[in-house]
Amino acid sequence: MLSPILACVDVSLAIDYYTQKLSFELAWQMPPNASGKTEFACVKLGDAEILLGVAEGFVKAEEIGKRGIGVQIYVNLSETLSIEALYAHAQVRGAQITRAIQTRDWGERAFNVKDLDGYNLMIAQQVKKPA
Repeated sequence: MLSPILACVDVSLAIDYYTQKLSFELAWQMPPNASGKTEFACVKLGDAEILLGVAEGFVKAEEIGKRGIGVQIYVNLSETLSIEALYAHAQVRGAQITRAIQTRDWGERAFNVKDLDGYNLMIAQQVKKPA
């Protein structure tokens, strides 16, 4: 299993974005620190896990805007989830969709979205077996 850790400006806001706009579930979170902030958590969509951690101490302040450049997180949905429902939910909830849902020639249905911290995700599902 591969679980990326994303450096977030505000982990609580990132949790809200993933759960409210992208249909992820909160798997777990660390207890709040002394100032009441969550520093680390895990969200899940089907079998996919994304870890959310604080950027402070992980990313230099002058490089905060560069997070995620050149990286796309690919979330491959199982047959038990509906990509159509996830896409409709993301649209209605105002997620930053960067590429509309479409079926690709090789039998995959996918859309792209960007999270609050600038990370790019492709949410995809196999809809027909490739020839």
